[in-house]
Amino acid sequence: MQTQSAITSAGQKPAARKTTPEVKQTNGKAKPKVISTPSDKTGVLKYDGDARIQLLAPKNPKRVGCSGWKRFNFYKNAMKIKDFIKSGGKTIDLDWDRERGFIATEDRDKAGSQSKSPKATFNLK
Repeated sequence: MQTQSAITSAGQKPAARKTTPEVKQTNGKAKPKVISTPSDKTGVLKYDGDARIQLLAPKNPKRVGCSGWKRFNFYKNAMKIKDFIKSGGKTIDLDWDRERGFIATEDRDKAGSQSKSPKATFNLK
């Protein structure tokens, strides 16, 4: 015996829904647009580019061969932050190394500065 829902008014089974495999469902969400980064990269910088870096670690404390070790080798005593960035360093490296006392920066780690890292004190003359 057939159920009422399986029989149409003409006495035939309803046709299966047609789906097209070419059409992909996005669940009603629009795809995000890619916004290009401006080439001039204007904005507020985290560090003063003209501030100097002081090395406090006697040798490179990073694991040999890792990318952090390679970027730590970019540091030169009394080099400017903008020179470090131009050579391939990153501001996240400055943050990490300052927090651990490997380096000190002139703009942030002078004695009495509010942003001074507890482990780093800049004392170059």
